[in-house]
Amino acid sequence: MNTLDTTLFPVEEIPSIGTTLLGKAHNPITNSGYKFIVREDTGQVISCMTNEYNLIKNEQVIDIASPIMNKYDAELKEVRTFSEGARSQWTWNFPNSTVDIGGGDFVNPTVTIRNSYDGSLEASATAGAFRLVCSNGMVIGIVLGRSSVKHSIWTKDVDFEKIISSVVKKTGAIFTKDFPLLAETKVKTEDIASVIKMFPEQYTDTVVNYMLGNEISTYWDLLNAATWVATHNMKRKVEATHKFESMLYPKLSGMAKAAIA
Repeated sequence: MNTLDTTLFPVEEIPSIGTTLLGKAHNPITNSGYKFIVREDTGQVISCMTNEYNLIKNEQVIDIASPIMNKYDAELKEVRTFSEGARSQWTWNFPNSTVDIGGGDFVNPTVTIRNSYDGSLEASATAGAFRLVCSNGMVIGIVLGRSSVKHSIWTKDVDFEKIISSVVKKTGAIFTKDFPLLAETKVKTEDIASVIKMFPEQYTDTVVNYMLGNEISTYWDLLNAATWVATHNMKRKVEATHKFESMLYPKLSGMAKAAIA
């Protein structure tokens, strides 16, 4: 697993300029409309972006996020980088905010911050939850809502601190309203089948076997079955795993609301 320091490498913007041999021996290009994002420590070119792209450094994001997380006594639990540093994410757990969902299930709020240097991700804060009860002691991640700011509109006036704070506060409402709905609503058979089909083919047997060995009677049971497989069996170093996790809660929450409509 990565550490915080591995995501805080220095980066710089280098204009994409040069010369072309078309028509003249030396025809300078002084403004191509593009620039390179380069790692200063290795010289590696991370991406080529338009000049409208505003660089948000990981260090800036962490400098904003850390005081907020400290205010809520959050603990940094997971750090990931993808595509040789082009994308980074950090997940904090809130151990002092345990919520009893019922039936012996306890969850803690989480917040995941993401940033990218290749334009593939907005700087974002995602609400989530860690389930505390698990047979082998591992936690199960549940991804909830997300707020973000585009790199193209990033300025010093953008209140990213407010975005992070709102996501932290949002988890409380979800815990008290949405989670009980999942726990109290009987699951439909066709929704179980739909969730199984969401998984990549290589994990189908794992999902089915887990469900056969554990009673799936509510949407909370179904959510925990899906997140258990994602946490325990899917590859954490693969970015697609995290994207898949982010789909689960919105999908099952929608199913539960439709079931009682």
